[in-house]
Amino acid sequence: MKKTRRRVITARRLAVSVLLKWEGIPPVKRPPLAQLTEDFLENTGPWSARDRALVRELVFGVVRWLVLLDRHIDFQLVSGKKRLSSIVRSHLRIGVFQILFLDRIPFSAAVNEAVKGVKSSNNAWASGLVNAVLRRVAERRESLGPDMARWCEDTMGLDAVERLAIETSHPLWMVNRWVGRYGFEEAQAVCRANNIKAPLTLRVNTLTVTRDEVLKALAGHGIDAVPGRYAPEAVMIRGYSGSPVAIPGFKQGWFQVQDEAAQLVSYCLAPMPGEIILDACAGPGGKKTHIAQLIGDQGVVEATDRNDARLELLKENQERLGIKCISCIPFESFNARLPELEGRYHSILVDAPCSGLGVIRRHPDIKWNRTRASMSELASQQRSLLNGLAPLIRPGGTMVYATCTVEPEETREVVEDFLSGHPGWGLVAAEKVLPAAARSLVDKDGFLLTVPESQGPDGFFAAILRHQTIGH
Repeated sequence: MKKTRRRVITARRLAVSVLLKWEGIPPVKRPPLAQLTEDFLENTGPWSARDRALVRELVFGVVRWLVLLDRHIDFQLVSGKKRLSSIVRSHLRIGVFQILFLDRIPFSAAVNEAVKGVKSSNNAWASGLVNAVLRRVAERRESLGPDMARWCEDTMGLDAVERLAIETSHPLWMVNRWVGRYGFEEAQAVCRANNIKAPLTLRVNTLTVTRDEVLKALAGHGIDAVPGRYAPEAVMIRGYSGSPVAIPGFKQGWFQVQDEAAQLVSYCLAPMPGEIILDACAGPGGKKTHIAQLIGDQGVVEATDRNDARLELLKENQERLGIKCISCIPFESFNARLPELEGRYHSILVDAPCSGLGVIRRHPDIKWNRTRASMSELASQQRSLLNGLAPLIRPGGTMVYATCTVEPEETREVVEDFLSGHPGWGLVAAEKVLPAAARSLVDKDGFLLTVPESQGPDGFFAAILRHQTIGH
């Protein structure tokens, strides 16, 4: 009896599968790339920690540099005379990414694995082409070095904005809007910052442990950790490539992974013990658990979200962090109770659904999933959220509107529109409630505004809206 050969799934071939799945889904329906990647890893395992890290590195790296990689591939194809199937192009993208951007993987391994992957597919005819293209790219990297090798030879005839879009791998419409708003040099800095891996930042759970104790414990395990720059509970970890779950203290609830800008949003609420607080777009629990921490777990923090899976994650984080004061309310139940909730809350956090253009460095798929039209569509949803939630605030209460983007139509324009339609409300300058170290992040209009920078916080916006009179 003839034995059938078992197909071997390597980390690189799994990365190809993830990329093919992601590319095959319409942009507006794509799940987050991180979720898609983890689903593939869980459903095809077991995988070693090293292989898991490689899959994530390849998937995120290819999506981050998609346009630039394709430009190199098409240039080596001699005017793109051969139309490539999706699977061949995916193997090429992974190969070119490894050669141009990774230092620990030998060029020969990148070439050979791509060739083997193509041979094992229904596109075996293309193995010679893949071999030739990747070897030419490897020769270019060897002769020019990494920085010059990444430069595209065929962009010289393009204008500066088009070259910037290709060289930093961003959609042209996105780069155009940033150049128009910031000027070329600042837009270039934003695009480059989006391609630098974001620092791993923790928020210490001060209900359980102090920041100094966490820093000392991490140092004892050989982890390079330093205090954050802006938030009192923030810890930045340098040079760590493993899963945050494996960091000592995670299971004991010593910390939550959370960017510094997101930590500052909770301070904008200025929450006090005993208050009733609502998080209307709860997500997996970063800001909610921080709010509970700031009030000493003494009060009521209610959380709702359209996505039930996010509420389940919130419950898991709440349990791990040992927090008691958070109540999760399914969205349908919350919506049905709206009339009876009028005037209930001291403060509401509206961490609104947005384009996410301030967190591209963490989620590179965002830049390919957004369009010009999506900005105005999201702004409309954001206005509806603020208008619908305003009646739930008691007189003198506060509503904080926050987004992980700094695009004007999703930030200050939404706030200006709300204030123009609600004369009983006013704007509170964020420097009045933020920690002293963070007050430099407040703009001239009183908004918390951060722009991504190397080793800095994500791009975030927050406005503090106060209900000044009894009338709405």
